[in-house]
Amino acid sequence: MDLRVLHIDTEPTWRGGENQLGLLIGELRRRGVTSILVGKKGSALEEKVQKLEAKEAFFLPLRGEFDILSARKVARIVDQRAIPIIHSHTSHAHTLAFLAKLLSHKRPKVLVTRRVDFDIYKKGTFKPFTFLKYRYMADHFIAISERIRDVLLQGGVPEEKISLVYSGVDPQRVKGGDGSSLKQRYKVEKGETVLGNISYFADHKAHEDAIAALKIVRERGHKARLFLAGHGEREPHLRNLVKAQGLDDVVTFLGYWEEIRDLLAFFDLFVVSSRQEGLSTSIIDAFFAGCPVVATDTGGIPELVKDGLTGLLRRKGDPSSLAEGIIYAIENPTAMKEMAERARSLAEEHFTAKRMAEGNLEVYLRLLGR
Repeated sequence: MDLRVLHIDTEPTWRGGENQLGLLIGELRRRGVTSILVGKKGSALEEKVQKLEAKEAFFLPLRGEFDILSARKVARIVDQRAIPIIHSHTSHAHTLAFLAKLLSHKRPKVLVTRRVDFDIYKKGTFKPFTFLKYRYMADHFIAISERIRDVLLQGGVPEEKISLVYSGVDPQRVKGGDGSSLKQRYKVEKGETVLGNISYFADHKAHEDAIAALKIVRERGHKARLFLAGHGEREPHLRNLVKAQGLDDVVTFLGYWEEIRDLLAFFDLFVVSSRQEGLSTSIIDAFFAGCPVVATDTGGIPELVKDGLTGLLRRKGDPSSLAEGIIYAIENPTAMKEMAERARSLAEEHFTAKRMAEGNLEVYLRLLGR
């Protein structure tokens, strides 16, 4: 297929969106699509570029969304390679893509993938510019969940300019793990329940709610431990919180993990305490690994976790509610196993990287009138 797409990602760190971008580029290549990548100089994306399957990659200063010099360089790349679509994967990339379009002779289509369920007019935004940005500065949007689609509609984006394409994961990355060595390493005793989470330590992930829920679970007489895999700016705060609550012996910070197959096999229960969440690919990973899930009812999570069918849903921002879900899961292992089996079937049908790439490709072709 003779199709070239330029992807822009302005994030300095490697999080779920960057993992999705990497999977998308690889799956598109297998469908004959040429991907050119533009990222931020010195970013985690640049560090991992050798593992990606982009034909070319350019790393620019990307000093904010009004970086005219970077936009001019992007426009030059577009013109030299006759690229018909700029696909932006972050909010700042959205504006940069539009500026590059204005500066380009080729006038490429601008496609924006939105992954967060925050109100587009959140506090601190300049509302007149935000209105223009979402109404006129993109040709089309991809929402990764129905919830995000609703956010875009509420923000004034016309319905015909939004396509729903769920995020997806590589099932082989998480299936068939062995958690026995980790049980030995962390001295997990017989009768202890291993609660786990894999995510970036950001405000909206609300790890403090999971920590508070753990305390309630233990006070109710259940021997549970919590293992948090990830990194981020809130880690020192969370460590101090654990220490202040006297939970040092039962909460373990695992750091960042590249390979998570054995980690998911180590967890008895995957716990998500987010207060906002676009979709949560970590839950999809848990589904494919066969790990039961207890999660909060926020953002796109209810599109994955159907309460009592594919996992348990509990009220966001309510550690007591989350604790009740965890206790039910501990006391009803057979029911949780059945939910995990249904969750895996759901993931295989709707949430693979292949399906995600096919959905993106369909949007590309539609944008170009093919």
